[in-house]
Amino acid sequence: MNALEEKVCHCVDEMREEIIGFLQEIVGQASCNPPGDTRGVVRAICSKLESSQIPYETFLVDEVHESVVATINAGQSPNLLFNSHIDTVPVGEESRWTHGPFSGDIVDGRLYGRGSADAKGSVAPMIMAGKVLQLCGIQLNGSLSINPVADEEMGGAKGVKHLIDTGKLKPDMVVIGEITTNEIAIAEKGIIWLEFTSYGRTAHASTPWDGVNAISKMVKFLYLLEEELTERFAARRHPLTPPPSFNFGMIKGGVKANVVADQCKAVFDRRILPFETLEGTLDEVNEIIAKAQQEDPEIKIDVKVLDYGAPLETAPEEPFVQTALGVCREFGIKNEPVGYQQASDGRFFSEMKIPTILLGPGDPSLAHSPNEFIPVEQVIQATKMYALLAMRSLGTIS
Repeated sequence: MNALEEKVCHCVDEMREEIIGFLQEIVGQASCNPPGDTRGVVRAICSKLESSQIPYETFLVDEVHESVVATINAGQSPNLLFNSHIDTVPVGEESRWTHGPFSGDIVDGRLYGRGSADAKGSVAPMIMAGKVLQLCGIQLNGSLSINPVADEEMGGAKGVKHLIDTGKLKPDMVVIGEITTNEIAIAEKGIIWLEFTSYGRTAHASTPWDGVNAISKMVKFLYLLEEELTERFAARRHPLTPPPSFNFGMIKGGVKANVVADQCKAVFDRRILPFETLEGTLDEVNEIIAKAQQEDPEIKIDVKVLDYGAPLETAPEEPFVQTALGVCREFGIKNEPVGYQQASDGRFFSEMKIPTILLGPGDPSLAHSPNEFIPVEQVIQATKMYALLAMRSLGTIS
């Protein structure tokens, strides 16, 4: 670490109370999704950006989904993007919380609250890293954009995807603020939601043999699908991510207990590895449907793609990844890239072939749980890491 970087880290230490106080402030602004109203968080963020003299724009979609793009050295190239989301999942049963879900209480070095880790715990240090760079007079040889964004928890259509589609984000390198315990993650699984519809023939329940029960046929197919995929997945692995997975999340069929159901729908969540594709997943599912129909010709099933989020993978030899790992070494953090357990907005940038990593404080196992918290020391460490990463990846002008 050179003298300029040491100066920046010292400045972060001096601003410790402001950094943590800012995180408490934005945790205190409820932004559960649904409904996804992030306007209160955005007001607090804009106030901090104004006091930091960092120019910004806000973007409002559907009246409540508001995002921010703040840029230091706008128009300069290359552009490094810090992106993290300000919406959260709902609180759930509030009685299960020991500390208020929007309290920001600090106990034994842990800051509690919904979104404290996922992912306002990344948003606050990203913004404060920008402020520290400004205060220390660091002249970056490029531009740094900081993008607290709405709607990640519901797929990102009204957040980062909207900003990409409208040309508001054009980065050359991306850091996604997610919970990685401040390690560098370069891979995550993709997500596919499929809707299966089985068709039968209605009849009276007293003579069910006169009909074809779509629910029974769906159950038969789902049992085969589970059996087949479990066997196939046993040998399918990626070195950095959790194994491929699936979940039957919803099922609905029939109109009345005494009527043979002529239709049944089931929604299927499939998490794909970085080397798997949507097309390959559909081919595999259709192959199993065909096998089910061979075993029972009365099975008739259609499949529809409800949602798709691509997997993320950035090559470990990518210079941006190596730069980030170099920053990790300064803080004694694991000097090898890891995988991310969940899904993130990083997929949008990875699909565009933009070098993308995930880096942020917090324990991923606490995401979406009651009593969500983040270690205060990791937040301070993340602020230093973001600042140094901006300096090293963009370079500085002396």
